[in-house]
Amino acid sequence: MDEESGRAGASPEVDRVVRVLVERISDGTLPPGAVLPTQRALAEEFGASRDTVQRALRELSVQGLVEFRQGSGVRVMRRPSRTGAPLGDLVQAAFESPAVTIDAFSLTGETLDPHLRLSAERVRMGKIRPESISVRLLLARVGSDLRLLTTVGEPEDRRALDRLRQVAARTTASIRASLHGLRTEGLVPNVRFETAETPVAPLQKLYLLNTTDVLTGYYEVIRRRVVLDSSDEIEVHDILGLGSPLHHHSVAGERPDPESVAVVDSAQRWYEHAWANAEPSRTG
Repeated sequence: MDEESGRAGASPEVDRVVRVLVERISDGTLPPGAVLPTQRALAEEFGASRDTVQRALRELSVQGLVEFRQGSGVRVMRRPSRTGAPLGDLVQAAFESPAVTIDAFSLTGETLDPHLRLSAERVRMGKIRPESISVRLLLARVGSDLRLLTTVGEPEDRRALDRLRQVAARTTASIRASLHGLRTEGLVPNVRFETAETPVAPLQKLYLLNTTDVLTGYYEVIRRRVVLDSSDEIEVHDILGLGSPLHHHSVAGERPDPESVAVVDSAQRWYEHAWANAEPSRTG
């Protein structure tokens, strides 16, 4: 289950375009129902390639913020949620510790990926210097038993499931490259990234940070259209997690809340049991 190093799945330029567009959607500059400028116009505005813009728009589509519509461009679907505990802030706080441990359970890991890459960059910039990093990513095993995540009206159409496998593969490759790069560059002497798969389709995501903090939230079950890597457009039953509210419990400090102590303890015990019964991941 120990993953070897690989190529990153995203680039700073893609992240920059995504970040700016998310801000415009969040502040109402691009409200729900608005049509985004053309890819050519966006490429000129950002000084980026068309491929970079396309990848950024695909990431926004995965988040459920925009939708590709044949013949009518890219339309804003909804604003990202701003409620709940900020995963990014807590991941960065976890990296302040000499020994970083993160255990996550999700569908593809794509929510965690950018926060780990950002923390890795902070290490490279010399802002933080952890001595060890251990990340375990427990993913759903995307197989025929995941009937929820299928093409609408075509239960035997495997393209929706293939899409999820591709997202998970890109995510794990990106995390793997970011973390193992810190070790190969001599910045963090002890780095471990492991992935495993469970036959349970998660409707709730879970993050455990440095054994003191728990973040958990529910996926949103929706029906939407997606564009595949092949450029085919299909309608799928999907579950979205990016932007969903996360609930925070912490046992950090001298007098933690008894309820938080119980939540963190039970979450850690559940994760250890699920991890022990999981299978080596096939996404890497």
